[in-house]
Amino acid sequence: MDILALNEYLNRVVYGFPMKLVFLLVGAYLVIFQIRWFSAPLRMMRVSFSETLGAIRERTYGFGGQITPFQATMVALSATVGTGHLLGMLAAVLVGGPGAVFWMWLGYFFGTGTKFAEATLAVHFRRRYADGSVSGGPMYYLYRGLPRLRFLAYFFAFFAAVAAFGIGNLSQVGAVGGALAPLGAPPALVGLFLALLVGVVLGGGIVRVARFAQVVVPLKLLLFLVAVVPLLVVYGGQIPEALALVFQAAFSPEAALGGAAGYSLFAAINAGLGRGIFANEAGLGSAPIAHAQAQVDHPVRQGFWGVTEMFVSFLVTSLTALTFIASGLWREGGSAAEAAGALFQAHPLGGFVLAVTVAVFALGTMVSWGFYGEEAAAFLFGEGIRWPYRLTFAVLAFVGPLGGLEAFLAISDTLNGLMAIPNLLGLILLGPVVGRLVYGFFRGEPWIPPR
Repeated sequence: MDILALNEYLNRVVYGFPMKLVFLLVGAYLVIFQIRWFSAPLRMMRVSFSETLGAIRERTYGFGGQITPFQATMVALSATVGTGHLLGMLAAVLVGGPGAVFWMWLGYFFGTGTKFAEATLAVHFRRRYADGSVSGGPMYYLYRGLPRLRFLAYFFAFFAAVAAFGIGNLSQVGAVGGALAPLGAPPALVGLFLALLVGVVLGGGIVRVARFAQVVVPLKLLLFLVAVVPLLVVYGGQIPEALALVFQAAFSPEAALGGAAGYSLFAAINAGLGRGIFANEAGLGSAPIAHAQAQVDHPVRQGFWGVTEMFVSFLVTSLTALTFIASGLWREGGSAAEAAGALFQAHPLGGFVLAVTVAVFALGTMVSWGFYGEEAAAFLFGEGIRWPYRLTFAVLAFVGPLGGLEAFLAISDTLNGLMAIPNLLGLILLGPVVGRLVYGFFRGEPWIPPR
């Protein structure tokens, strides 16, 4: 068996249905564990709401980190809200039918517990330096929280450092190049622009990455509204019917859809859970690397921001899906790109707004993933690897639009899925730590970071 054949087999395993069930069960375990300690869910919701609103006002606590809780969440959202929320969501509906949206919502619900735990553990176990900067993420809570299983931290860091070159770089520059090609943008010029921009932003460390994210995430959301709101107006009358179809087709697609296109219950569950898990990155372990950078006096405060990140991601994917279902174009089949082109024919700005939105979505994802990969590499090889990693990342951004790296992209995509295995195992074993932190937070106990 050659390397590519082995990679194809591993890819089917890490993105297959059994693995999706593992994501779901881990999320359910963490949700139940957290509710046990919350004791008063309504109280938890009230505190979560106040904490996130306070962070938007740039409130900081002066305890480790170089960026605010809001900025840390913007870095995470910049990576999370990407092309998968647009083209990926259309693909899920095309494969699984409208019922896939319901199962996507289920994946989001349990993924919220996972993301809360990831952000909380990332702050609790992060490493602090004398200058006030920090490093954190799964590699640190696996290393410091599970001393007997420290090899999991090295596995995760290796997977993340290499996967960032693919999922966070080559696939994103491909999306940017593909989106701008109809507008006449030369691939070499696109690559040069991306390389320079990414190099400059990553060169400023987390502070510059956070400032970039503060600009690009609102721009993403603004472009998304510009793209979707006119379509919601066009298809607004069909939205109630689309919503009803989501619930009807969730459990009996053949009955609800009359057997259209051969949609089955398994296809709906598989496609929906895939979007509900991989679109928001809950469980993959990438977002905690950003959340670990927040200036907070208690890890649970950033856990609430992890929930907020999930909510924004949920809104984007849900509005995309409902608009697509309301249009009726999902019945025509085809690829996600073809479906997106057909959907935006009804938009006043046509394909132009789609191209710009996809390009900006991919660009934001690219910068945040560059930081994720750099942090993982620094864990493995020390601080001296940062500039070589940044330069390599920028070079790949330049050559990416020119093509020819499909094999490396396929391998890095598999490594991206493999990141989840050590991370999910760590979340299961460290679940009691999350519970104790939540319990202590609501009792007003001070947080004592582990040494």
